[in-house]
Amino acid sequence: MYIFVEKRLRRIVHKGNSYSSKHYNLEYSGLLRELDEMIRTYSLLLLREREGLKEYYDKFNAIFDSIGSGLLVFDENGILQKSNQRAKEIFYNIPLKYGVKLSNIFIRSGIKSNLEPGIYEVYSKKLKKNLQLIISKKSNFVILAINDITNYKKLKKNLESTRHFARLGEILANAAHGLKTPVSRLKMSFQMYEFTKEDEYLKQMKIEIDNIQNLIKETLDLFKVTEGFNKFSLNKVVNDVIKNFKNTYPQINFIVQNNVNIEINSDVWLFKSAIFNIIQNSIDAVSMKEGKSFIVVKTMEKEKCYKIIFADNGIGMTSEEKQKFLKPFFTTKEYGTGLGTVFLERFIIFQNAKLRINSIKNKGTILSIILYK
Repeated sequence: MYIFVEKRLRRIVHKGNSYSSKHYNLEYSGLLRELDEMIRTYSLLLLREREGLKEYYDKFNAIFDSIGSGLLVFDENGILQKSNQRAKEIFYNIPLKYGVKLSNIFIRSGIKSNLEPGIYEVYSKKLKKNLQLIISKKSNFVILAINDITNYKKLKKNLESTRHFARLGEILANAAHGLKTPVSRLKMSFQMYEFTKEDEYLKQMKIEIDNIQNLIKETLDLFKVTEGFNKFSLNKVVNDVIKNFKNTYPQINFIVQNNVNIEINSDVWLFKSAIFNIIQNSIDAVSMKEGKSFIVVKTMEKEKCYKIIFADNGIGMTSEEKQKFLKPFFTTKEYGTGLGTVFLERFIIFQNAKLRINSIKNKGTILSIILYK
């Protein structure tokens, strides 16, 4: 259409330049009429395009505002160009006007986040919201997508609590069942002692009483209320636990590799209980094999996580034993309660961490805990 109008305009100008003076007055009115017609056509074209662009712009705005995520578009200098309705609802106390800087929005909303491209989860004390930020950079603009995940976090926490209490209910039921074996043994030993008066049965009675006591203690510990998140030195807790074991088991070679100072936010008691039971399992595993025994504990820092690695040259596990590793009351030990790994599972859930187990029967086990930053 633009080419058509341009051609007509060139033709009219060419005509005007080619007229002689004697024909000028005669042709002038016709030339004006043609020029006027062309201007009207061109104006109509512009009007239609303007209406089309306005319709397109209105549709774009409707879609932009209907998106469930908050969207903010900035230029390459971090100056706000456009924001949708959801973004204004999330930043309810900050006027999202054209020209506002991205850094100022973060400061005024109490958000501490990297401005580099990526996905981040942050908490704003001023907005009292958990937010997910998705920052995307193009050649000449920056897009910030924001999701309010406050309710999702609450729901996740409630779900974890429900799952935890359901597991504790299962543990209580299993604990009652688990008491039957040591109580039966205790009763049998008592009856045999009454009949024979031999000290051997007294020793057996003491063992069974200790087993019952340990089972009750570990079951009660599972109901202990967590202390909440506190910042502490991961390596210090690991070193303290290892120190106690070294004194008790001098025949085992404990190797600790934690040259990097690592501090985490977690529940100290729960973390200590988890690693205590992991190392105790390793001690039991290496004690069942002949030869030199070693247990390695290594901590390391990666770009996005921390790793705690436990390795031993014990009896290892079969694939079936690995699958049941975290199951309450599952144990391969004669006098084990099967509750130690429940502390580990509770810590993994509490910390939103990951657990990896590599084990070969009669070779050893490597257990890794991955804590995300």
